[in-house]
Amino acid sequence: MLSRFVLPALSILCLLCLREYALLPNGTLQMYTLDVGQGDALLLVTPGGAQIVIDGGPNLDLLSHLGTHLPFFDRTIELVVLSHPDADHVTALPEVLRRYRVNAVLMSGAVQRSGRYEALLALLASHAVPILPADPAQDIVFDDGTVLDVVWPPTDVFGREQDEPNDASVVFRVLARDTRILLTGDIGKDAEQGILASGADVEADILKVPHHGSRTSSSTGFLLAVAPKLAVLSAGRNNTFGHPHADVMDRYKQLGIPIRNTQHERTIPLEW
Repeated sequence: MLSRFVLPALSILCLLCLREYALLPNGTLQMYTLDVGQGDALLLVTPGGAQIVIDGGPNLDLLSHLGTHLPFFDRTIELVVLSHPDADHVTALPEVLRRYRVNAVLMSGAVQRSGRYEALLALLASHAVPILPADPAQDIVFDDGTVLDVVWPPTDVFGREQDEPNDASVVFRVLARDTRILLTGDIGKDAEQGILASGADVEADILKVPHHGSRTSSSTGFLLAVAPKLAVLSAGRNNTFGHPHADVMDRYKQLGIPIRNTQHERTIPLEW
């Protein structure tokens, strides 16, 4: 009689152990462009197993994705990056802070009047989570040698309201093993030109398409400077913004840059 209950329990335990084993660090860099609809949320796992969440999407879908891709018993996220406080990038982050131990948050510190953003700031304060202001002069280096090379925005945006909040997005390169990834938030052409004028090195193998493929981003000069081998794009299916714009997609095509799009593939996993 007891075996009727013990055997199924053992089977579940074995499956859980196999799942946990599969999610252990394996020495590769993993990037998941998560399907969260019309917004951005990404997960990076460094070769040494450090977990980095970039943006929180427009809903709470990020939480189920973290449940899928992170070990069940690992409740620590080494770094959360908020590119900028718009609702389609910040929504799930307060709940992430409630459910996980977050070691630090990287953000621009630009002021924005938003209930979701203010809730996030309140939780950061109550949980005593260190805030790292984005500083192009200061890299973030993980124990396994992975580097976050911040290239934008200038430090003077911290504590100030912005006329164009998208252009104050945190932009940084991930440097791990032999791979370079450029993550761009929602910057537009003005910020792209500002980055190029700063002399920052933006060359990358993988580019996260700025601002969901908006026609106000992905200028030709910026794409030529980045020279990516692949671009990934996050946008909602049948969204009301017309993202990605046909002219922008044509620009990538003319430059020979292939694009993978969450609209077509849902979550996009990459590994190096």
